[in-house]
Amino acid sequence: MNKHVVDLEALPLRFSPPDGWRKPHPLFISLHQGEPFADDWMPYPGAPAIPPSWPWWEENGTSWYRFFRERAPLPTRALGNWFSLAALGLFLFAVSPFALPGWYIAVGGVASLVLLALGIRGVIRTMKSQATGPLEPIEAIWAWAQQRRDEYFAQAYATFRRHDPQEISVDAFIASQEAAWWDENSAAAENS
Repeated sequence: MNKHVVDLEALPLRFSPPDGWRKPHPLFISLHQGEPFADDWMPYPGAPAIPPSWPWWEENGTSWYRFFRERAPLPTRALGNWFSLAALGLFLFAVSPFALPGWYIAVGGVASLVLLALGIRGVIRTMKSQATGPLEPIEAIWAWAQQRRDEYFAQAYATFRRHDPQEISVDAFIASQEAAWWDENSAAAENS
């Protein structure tokens, strides 16, 4: 499973374990980005107690901003298109009484009101759709990490079963992987 190289500087969050804790394998940090660990969590036997409300994660410089910039919706042309349609409707509404003869004024007025209504409706719907999103940045990162973790373990478990057909559950496989990531040899040193 060591074929996965992790660049910790490219991750949006930096893992901040308490003093005296071992440093986990970079793959653990990568696959658990933003995870809110329980107050009584002990990733390995003999881990020092966790101080109350310990901040596990901190922003990782420019990688934090790059993460959200890459996942932000592209500046949509939809808003501009709907706004242009509404502006065209308003323009036609203002100009049609002066530019059209006779009963064409009514047709121009109705058409302009339809365009205006469609444009305003489109602007409102586009703004609402852009406003929906994760309320908390850490939750967005955690959801991203959960998806990547699920994909990683599905692939790793399938590979494991192909090479070693012994009966082991997925949960036991995941637990063994995470225990190995916190092994004394995984980081070669403790935090100071």
